[in-house]
Amino acid sequence: MKILITGDSHTGALSHGLLELRTAGQTNSAVDIQIRPLGGGHILPTPFFRDVGSHAEIVDEDYRKLFAFLPPKGMKVDVIGLSMPLWPMRVVHQLVWGGLSLAERLPNRQPISTSVFRQFVLQDQRYVLKLVELLSRAGITVLAISGPGLFRDHHVLREMRAEHVLKVFDAYRAVISEELRRRNIPVIDIPAKCLDDDGFMFGAFRHDDIKDSHHANGAFGALMIQSLQNWANTQA
Repeated sequence: MKILITGDSHTGALSHGLLELRTAGQTNSAVDIQIRPLGGGHILPTPFFRDVGSHAEIVDEDYRKLFAFLPPKGMKVDVIGLSMPLWPMRVVHQLVWGGLSLAERLPNRQPISTSVFRQFVLQDQRYVLKLVELLSRAGITVLAISGPGLFRDHHVLREMRAEHVLKVFDAYRAVISEELRRRNIPVIDIPAKCLDDDGFMFGAFRHDDIKDSHHANGAFGALMIQSLQNWANTQA
């Protein structure tokens, strides 16, 4: 089985994890995994591709520097794993910096309803969901590969109560998870061992750069790749 993983900056942890597993001889020879990032996630809410029927033509100039089509022309793939749908921070930032809160009155914040919040989420993932539908229609098995959870030292927690930020983070993931289920898209989700009892990511999986409270490390990436290999084994 040939699997291509592409998407946002969280593909970095997956690349490090895949290398660690290969170095340790813990990869499955029957599962060929390649990771080719598209670029920064800030572009995902924009029309970054054009539907040309059997492929997505990448039209964003930054993304197009890496490859012009998805799946890339000349590359035969059985599965495409998208590191795109399950990263909530763009909408979390929209609420935090916009003085909003989710269905709860907080000091100096305007609450929004869950239905309005859902529209925020669907607008954020509008083009990613269109890409999922295009690839599925083209006969390619599509997976969603989750980014990490929320780390306790993430910078947004200085602006809003930690438990409320986590509530927004999880609510976003719940909305998108339901959309993926409706489209029959499997999810490689965050392993339970990565989360503490409150639902925050353990610091052991934090990026090695002390200034980066956003991304995970190779240890997290390795667990995700192992989960992906386990899923591939069930398909055989």
